[in-house]
Amino acid sequence: MLTNNKNLFILIAILLLAGFLRFYRLGSLPPSLYSDEAAQGYNAYSLFNSGRDEHGRFWPVSLRSFGDWKPPLPTLLMIPAIAVNGLNETSVRFPGAFLGTATVYLTYLLVKILLINFSGKNKIALLSSFILTVSPWHILQSRAAMLVMVALFFLMLGTYLFLKGNRRMIYFLFGVFFLTLSVYAYYGLRLVTPLIFIILLFLSPRFFYRKTWLLSFLIIFSVILPLIIGYLNNPDVIFGRARTISVFYDQGVNLRLWELTTQDGLSSDPLITRFFHNRWYLYGKQIVNNFFSHFDGRYLFLAGDQSQPFKIPGQGILLFIEVVFFPSGLYFLIKKNLSRNYFLLFWLLISVLPAALTFMVPSSNRSFNAVFPYAVIISIGIYFLASLLNSKLTSSLITMLYLINFLYFMNSYFLLLPRDNSSIWNYGWREAVTYVKKLEKQYDNIIISDVNGMPYIYFLFYNQYDPAQFQKEAVRSYAADRFGFEHVESFSKYIFQYEFDVKLARQNKTADTLYLVPADFVPEGEKFGQSVYYPDGKAAIRIF
Repeated sequence: MLTNNKNLFILIAILLLAGFLRFYRLGSLPPSLYSDEAAQGYNAYSLFNSGRDEHGRFWPVSLRSFGDWKPPLPTLLMIPAIAVNGLNETSVRFPGAFLGTATVYLTYLLVKILLINFSGKNKIALLSSFILTVSPWHILQSRAAMLVMVALFFLMLGTYLFLKGNRRMIYFLFGVFFLTLSVYAYYGLRLVTPLIFIILLFLSPRFFYRKTWLLSFLIIFSVILPLIIGYLNNPDVIFGRARTISVFYDQGVNLRLWELTTQDGLSSDPLITRFFHNRWYLYGKQIVNNFFSHFDGRYLFLAGDQSQPFKIPGQGILLFIEVVFFPSGLYFLIKKNLSRNYFLLFWLLISVLPAALTFMVPSSNRSFNAVFPYAVIISIGIYFLASLLNSKLTSSLITMLYLINFLYFMNSYFLLLPRDNSSIWNYGWREAVTYVKKLEKQYDNIIISDVNGMPYIYFLFYNQYDPAQFQKEAVRSYAADRFGFEHVESFSKYIFQYEFDVKLARQNKTADTLYLVPADFVPEGEKFGQSVYYPDGKAAIRIF
């Protein structure tokens, strides 16, 4: 009983720390809403007020948004917070922070089931929860409404209940339900979840009872039926923006194929040339390279994800000290033949597949489901190394090194990121909207350069623009740009110009028009009377 009380006390302390790290200054850090966050928030606001998304679609199974077709579950979960707290940054980020904290608790429960026959399962479960609590990767995604945290929660919840269902069928059926529901949270899970499900079948003999699998298939079919109907109307509902970020869309492969074929010369045998230089070989090679890029030490422990908005200054997605414990954990996981050990390895490898199929790698966002097996494997490494060395000095040294590493991350995330990297979060549009709101009655037209962060969504979000009115006024061409995104051309007096010439606009400016343009797209030497500035003092948006 004493041991159980001690474990409960430690778990509660871990959960309190996890909650603090995910809710502290949630509305202001990250320093601005990214465009995807604002889009989800406004669509949740629109659904709450009108029952339709920004495009006027009645409770859709996929949100067209910027043409990237966001799965609806994360947006739907924002509605209660917006209903209670209004449309603001905290409401938009609340579901991610709450479910991020909840995944810490789920980690504890899930590890105990995965290591059910191992005597040290309680300690490793607590360690895994703590590692996830202080994970830079997990904290970043918990504090930003980027779909993947909601997806991870439902994937883990479904897996836990599925495995728990070996004792009671009701848990099993709920596990099937939540696993299936997870495909409404993030596109990557439309690949990951079925693969996880297949592996789980071998760990759950109950599924092969006739009554169980019949009920399971009924649940699966009922949950995905709306998605099937949506797909029949528009295939993008299933695949979203995948075709424009897919490795098969990357023109670099075609250029490389042409280069290699040309180098062989005209005298080469065409059959031999096609055998050695063909698209499928090059695509396969690219996918393999993409896959292994996610296990590169520099990416994991030093530099992290370099794409916005997932970059943390000077920080990998894992803490640097874990460079020792991750390989150690892999070694002991296999050597000790821990219960269901290969399930963790499969989870880790499967989680990287969605990212490997794109040409923007390594991607911490698309491979985020790997954060759970990473945390568990690292905890296994700590547990066995500490057991082997078996000294208070070792435990104290590990604790001290973790504290130093974590304080370095805290400095990078809570101090350096908002000061030096606010631009990657589209900082400045909230301030610009606030400024324009005070002056908009003085102008007939407000022209905004649409080159940075889909600015129209910020004018909708921060003005809490009436969704029904916007649905009537919005002018869209629905023509995708080279990145696959669709733009709003205008609504009300707001005009968004994708091809914007600052010099031409200034030469032909009139008294009834106000212009806004990101400072990076303003020629040097141009002077402006009003600007919005980043926290580091650099200009973010010019206004004239």
